[in-house]
Amino acid sequence: MELKTKFGTIAVQEEQIIHFPRGILGFADYHRYVLVEREDSVFSFLQSVDEPGLSFVVIMPELVRADYAVELSEEEIELLQISAPEDGKVFAIVTIPEDVAEMTVNLQAPVVINAKERLGAQLIITGDKYHTKHNVIAEMHKNAYLLQQQSRAQQSAEGVPESV
Repeated sequence: MELKTKFGTIAVQEEQIIHFPRGILGFADYHRYVLVEREDSVFSFLQSVDEPGLSFVVIMPELVRADYAVELSEEEIELLQISAPEDGKVFAIVTIPEDVAEMTVNLQAPVVINAKERLGAQLIITGDKYHTKHNVIAEMHKNAYLLQQQSRAQQSAEGVPESV
């Protein structure tokens, strides 16, 4: 089928459609989405099949925070029919305001997709580690710095001289 979106017309195969039994927070009436991944970008789109004007910009949260982790409850595992960890793909919804430097990502309510079973759900992570508005650019810079520090520490521990 062809789907007319605000980004243009995209071809969608029936096997690409992901069913969200509970919808997305704030959009409970829309249950069918397709994930439009772009090879030239870290961002993808979660596009509603039933409402062409409804799409979400998403990113893999580990690109923003290397230590990002989601633990699913038994109920969530059952809802998504996940039988192995590799069945689940995790995305976070990005909000892009007029000033792109102020772009935020919601790490508290990730979207988990079981691509094998074509099921998805937006989950809520409790606790105070993640919030609904993490600045993407600041988090990515912090993430790169921490990964660089880890690499240096690992090289020092292994006795490998650092290159200048």
